[in-house]
Amino acid sequence: MDVKEKVAAIKTAVALPRGGNTSPELVRSAYTMLSFLAGFMLSAARLLGSGSPFGVAAVAAAGPGIYGAGCLIGAGLGYIVTGGLSWGIRYAAAVMLVFTAQFALQETKLGTMRLFAPTLAGVVTLVTGLLSFIGVGTLSSQTVGLTLLETVLAFACCGFFREALSDEERSTESAELRHLSAVLISFAVALMAPAGIVLFGEISVGRLAALLCVMTCALRCGALYGCTVGCVFGVAMDLALGGIPFFTMSYALSGLISGMLSKHGRLTFVLAFILANAASAVCVWQTEPQTSALFEVFCAAVIFAVLPAGFLSRVGAMFQETAAGSGESGLRRYVSRRVARLASAYSGVYEMVRRNVEEPFNDSDPSRIFDRAADSVCVGCKDKNRCWNREYMNTLAAMNDTGLAIRDKGRIELSDIPEHFSRRCLNPQAFVTAVNSELKAAAYRRQYAGNLRESRDTVWRQYGDMAALLDEVSKELGSINGADHLAERRLIRYLRTLDIEADAAVFRDGRGRLRAVIESGNLAPLLRQENYLDRLSEIVGLRLSKPKNVTEGCARLYLTEAEPLAVSVGIAAMKKKGEKVSGDRGTYFKTDAGVLCVILSDGMGSGDEAADESAEVIAILEEFLRAGINPAVAMKTLNSVMLLKSGDGWGFATVDLMCVDLFTGETCFYKYGAAPSYVMNGKSIKRIRGESFAPGLSGKSDAAPDVVRMRLKPGSTAIIASDGVISDANDAWLREILDSKSDDMKLLARDTLREAEKLYGKNDDMTVLAVRVEARA
Repeated sequence: MDVKEKVAAIKTAVALPRGGNTSPELVRSAYTMLSFLAGFMLSAARLLGSGSPFGVAAVAAAGPGIYGAGCLIGAGLGYIVTGGLSWGIRYAAAVMLVFTAQFALQETKLGTMRLFAPTLAGVVTLVTGLLSFIGVGTLSSQTVGLTLLETVLAFACCGFFREALSDEERSTESAELRHLSAVLISFAVALMAPAGIVLFGEISVGRLAALLCVMTCALRCGALYGCTVGCVFGVAMDLALGGIPFFTMSYALSGLISGMLSKHGRLTFVLAFILANAASAVCVWQTEPQTSALFEVFCAAVIFAVLPAGFLSRVGAMFQETAAGSGESGLRRYVSRRVARLASAYSGVYEMVRRNVEEPFNDSDPSRIFDRAADSVCVGCKDKNRCWNREYMNTLAAMNDTGLAIRDKGRIELSDIPEHFSRRCLNPQAFVTAVNSELKAAAYRRQYAGNLRESRDTVWRQYGDMAALLDEVSKELGSINGADHLAERRLIRYLRTLDIEADAAVFRDGRGRLRAVIESGNLAPLLRQENYLDRLSEIVGLRLSKPKNVTEGCARLYLTEAEPLAVSVGIAAMKKKGEKVSGDRGTYFKTDAGVLCVILSDGMGSGDEAADESAEVIAILEEFLRAGINPAVAMKTLNSVMLLKSGDGWGFATVDLMCVDLFTGETCFYKYGAAPSYVMNGKSIKRIRGESFAPGLSGKSDAAPDVVRMRLKPGSTAIIASDGVISDANDAWLREILDSKSDDMKLLARDTLREAEKLYGKNDDMTVLAVRVEARA
């Protein structure tokens, strides 16, 4: 519940009786009475013992309506009753002038301006004050100074009162903070009235109430809020009493010290508040002993100690900073559930289609072949009843014998039919021709069904891949990793020291990697600092990577946690002799998740067609991997895409993919028809080879790539090459080069390529990628 709702609830509780309907007249009467009491109370508040601009400010804030009239009567009466006719006539005239001017100008453009009421309160206070002092002959620098102070406070307090009583919608945090500050100041000003009521000659009722407010806020909201509220109420009490600003110092210090111990129990908190107040009194004891302040704090501590915890919580909540809600995490969980349901739906579709497409159907059953042939030849024969009814068993035996020829040759001839059947058949050659036609048609149907099944399998298996992708996204959205609000506040605080108003988001993704986003219209002061990345790293507590493509005019800065491992990559390539282009394509890049991906594709054949095929494979796979798709799923999807694209035609390309997690060193090799790779991890050299075909070449949509997993330590080196470099099992030369412990990957790739050229010539395209993993400096 925000402050506006609390104030509305209080107003409702006071003005509207519970149960039954309340007439509008009764509601207006209740609010008018409240306005009357507010005007009376604020007119009783004194400034430095003699001034009182707060009633004037209250009438200006109330406006020209019925509530303003109630406030006018209360303030005018309060000035006369609490200060006497000779003193109060000046302020009574001021409130009358303010109300009259507002009433007369309420329909004009001037009267509707936001600053009209505060300005009117200030001007009337200034004019009536000066005229009053001139009339009694007491105009001096001191009275002029007091009048100017009253003028400023009348202007300011009118604005605070209007904001505190405003019921307009506050949609931003700054608007909420502005309203809360106005309520706090208005309440402090209101307590200036009973500050002059002294019990037993020592204890001020107003200061006692102010102490209880400071203690409640310090206990419930902490040191900073306790200090702030203490300062506000202390200033109000000092303005009411005059003299040295003791209460400002005392209340602020007590709120700060006790607020630091607010989590250690109420007794410890109260003792800290009393001791801090006593220390403040000691500081000014020689100038002005503050015995009454000590009595007041003691009484306030006793009262505070017995107040119910629930009451303190409700009062403290009015000033307590509202923590950020769980809207962001709630939205993430909501989206996660939606994605999970989508994944479940796709998985259900996948299972349903799988059960249907995998139902067996035997179109090659010989009995079906003979039935179709008989339907086309025997249906008009006069002896069909004899062959297929009376002598059915003889016909069946003849067909079974003929089926052996179908199994062996795939077709039949007249000699393959038993003599006893062909002798009584009126047209045996037509029957043979019909059977062969049905066999040929069945072969065509099988081929078509195979192609259809292959395409259908490729498509429906995409449902399974899509379900896996959605499930992975759902798990990341629903992960426990979330925003780091402490780091966000530190980051915003640092940016403000550079005079940058920015919005910062610091969070961890599904893999636990920290990310930060800074948005501002003016990031230039930050980016001009040479060590800004080091400073931001200190603030978030982790080393950050240098962002890419950053200029002083950019409005958004993306930062990610730096990987503990770094890599260097060298590439060397040579095209086949007589060709203009190489059919090999290689690339490497780092994903947003901190995974290095190295891809090598060898298009089948050579020349432009092979180059186009390998380039297309590289483009598809890189798009998937940069989007954050799991490499295994990306490779299977690539296989399905190539299967649909290629059909019965040629145009395939091998794929060699190496993925290195630069946070952990976990490395996976994925191979579709690729040549062996070599890894030197420590002192051992491992050969990594696969047996799968190129994507789409196996004809199976569920053909998975060969996968090899390992953990690479700093100092490990890997060589990935096309089959033009490694064409047989003779790899001693390559192991010798890899064992040379070269730190220059470009040189290592070139040396490997030159040695392969010496051994095998330029009979094929050759490409080498050398990768070395090191600890980041």
